[in-house]
Amino acid sequence: MHGYRYIVRIKPGFTLDDIDDARAIARTYPFATIVTSDLRATHMPCLVEEATEELVILGHVALADPASAGLDRDLLLIFNGPSGYVSASWYETDIIPTWNHVTLHVRGTPELFEDALPVLRRTVDHFEAAAERPWSLDRMGNTAREMADEVVAFRLRAEWWHAEAKLSQDKPPNERARVLTGLEGNGPYANPKLAAAMRLLGS
Repeated sequence: MHGYRYIVRIKPGFTLDDIDDARAIARTYPFATIVTSDLRATHMPCLVEEATEELVILGHVALADPASAGLDRDLLLIFNGPSGYVSASWYETDIIPTWNHVTLHVRGTPELFEDALPVLRRTVDHFEAAAERPWSLDRMGNTAREMADEVVAFRLRAEWWHAEAKLSQDKPPNERARVLTGLEGNGPYANPKLAAAMRLLGS
């Protein structure tokens, strides 16, 4: 833990303790906020290292980004899933409004790679795999090598992580049903992705 004490004051019903849930959040919402120990932040797509039972994240940051200078120290990665406002007007009883969300925080000290090219190639291949005609970094020839030399790639083995799905689990079934109706409706706070997360994770 590197001397840090982590205190999380969250309702137990919102916490996701299963590491498979944490991996699923990072896989599904891979565009992470990367926060360094000197409070510089950047945003980059990350990958889950699958060949391990632990939570391990692969990522990269451009050398030109000021955050790259802090990748050799304690790092916080934040993965944001669906989120949205829950209007108090949706409830049958008099309850204050809230904000539902799915989030994952991962903390640790990264291992830096001497060569960023394999991580860049792996990242491109991962996201291109869903395309009809996948593009490959290899098509860039020597330019890919030049690009990799301007990037810092890292592997972060989680020393601490916290996954949370705050999806109205603390509300009675009739109120949850009303929230789902609001999220799946046509109003200003309609949010089908959040509603889908409530149906999947919030029961």
